[in-house]
Amino acid sequence: MIRIFALPLFFWILSTELWGELILHPLIGDHAVFQRDVPFPVIGKADPGAEVEVQWQGKDFKVKAGTDGKWSVRLDPSPANEKGQILKVISGTNSIEVSDILIGEVWLASGQSNMEWKLKQCIAQSVEAEKAEDPLLRLVGVSHSPSHDPSDRLKISWNPSTKESALNFSAVGYFFGRELRRDLKVPVGLIQSAVGGTPAEAWTPLEFLKSDPTFSKAVNDRDEYPNWYPKLVAKYERDESAYNLALKEAEKTGAKPPKKPRAPQPPEKNPNLASVLWNGMIHPLVPYPIRGVIWYQGEANAYRAEDYEKLLTGLIGSWRKAWGLGDFPFLIVQLADFNYNEDGATGVKWARLRDAQSGVVDHVPQTGLAVILGLGEPEDIHPQRKMEVGERLALLAKRIAYGREVDGNGPIYQSVDFSAGEAKVTFRDVAGALKTSDQKEAGGFSVAGSDKQFKPAHARLDRNQVILKSSEVPNPAFVRYAWCNRPADANLTDGSNLPARPFRTDSD
Repeated sequence: MIRIFALPLFFWILSTELWGELILHPLIGDHAVFQRDVPFPVIGKADPGAEVEVQWQGKDFKVKAGTDGKWSVRLDPSPANEKGQILKVISGTNSIEVSDILIGEVWLASGQSNMEWKLKQCIAQSVEAEKAEDPLLRLVGVSHSPSHDPSDRLKISWNPSTKESALNFSAVGYFFGRELRRDLKVPVGLIQSAVGGTPAEAWTPLEFLKSDPTFSKAVNDRDEYPNWYPKLVAKYERDESAYNLALKEAEKTGAKPPKKPRAPQPPEKNPNLASVLWNGMIHPLVPYPIRGVIWYQGEANAYRAEDYEKLLTGLIGSWRKAWGLGDFPFLIVQLADFNYNEDGATGVKWARLRDAQSGVVDHVPQTGLAVILGLGEPEDIHPQRKMEVGERLALLAKRIAYGREVDGNGPIYQSVDFSAGEAKVTFRDVAGALKTSDQKEAGGFSVAGSDKQFKPAHARLDRNQVILKSSEVPNPAFVRYAWCNRPADANLTDGSNLPARPFRTDSD
């Protein structure tokens, strides 16, 4: 007897000794969006050796399941189509029918909490949900599901964009998709797979992490965590007892309440271990074709920014290899301005992470960087202005993925010339001429001599150049721009009105 599952489909691995199977990839469900203009793989599971027939757009595709029950057929590339299509899969006397499939553009939105941040959590911008009704914009969210090993198990379902579905979806992802819908005039599907507070190592395949000794600690921590867990639980219980006593005392005296300890995650549920989110939340999506990825992550890696460029480069390469779609666009949100932890506004941990993000974009093809200086909030790591973030990512997508002649980024440092006590900085990708966002003198610049003691510099603008001078540095040799956690005075832009990318010409 064959057991048939109603949609949304579960990608459960069941024992064939009990009953047969007819299962599809978890993203192939009602209201799905298929990526246009690419051969589309339909994969699933049936009884070992069973004949499987896939019916699509008037054509029949036949295949025999392997000894493990897995099967795959490749549909012909299709142009964009706003009319709902039906996909039917038949094995013997049993079948699965998937309806209302659109063909258009599919993007994956991943990262940590700023990508996961729901539209309803953006108080001022949540009113945009009133405009969210769009049957040609489809949204699907992947639930938190870390896994020690690569998994194919997911429970997900596509939803047309409505007020309710938009409010409960990634704000950045929603605004990105909405802007693409407006510009491309084709169906757009967004897949959200993000978990707050997680490091990039959790999203990276173990094969890559093991290949480089730089990441040996992450690999070792993953292996050792089950041994540490009982000790962490014991410590938490002691801390919780102390917290309860301190809380009672604070209530009596009116003192500031103590910080509540956080319980450790069980090994099987800890989302911060190496590769567990790749295994449980990205691997199951492969090989469902996508156009590209938008990525908002880095806060959890700021304390070791020196490794981030190599790490993110490896993550991008690993994802592209897994999908086998070539160098699909990978668009990165640079960290916002924020008073990071004990460093405050003038610390440089976030500046270093931003620099690593810039390094990735400078060296990895088909990548883009959405600079969001000016959108951050001093004491809130989750800035509210997510619409601007999504729209800046969409500008990059239009240029990189779709070849549109748009200004996708603000001014980018190109070179510097030192002479006569001045530093003449040249920028590339300048739209029109350099200007400032507030009509004041360009701020955020500093210069240093050979001693690398940086001092604020006065700036004057000349088309695509900034000329810097400081009375405290008679012979400048190095330049920095927006080089701190929260560079509140960084105001350089151009005709695009997008912020200039932070940079430095010195190295540690």
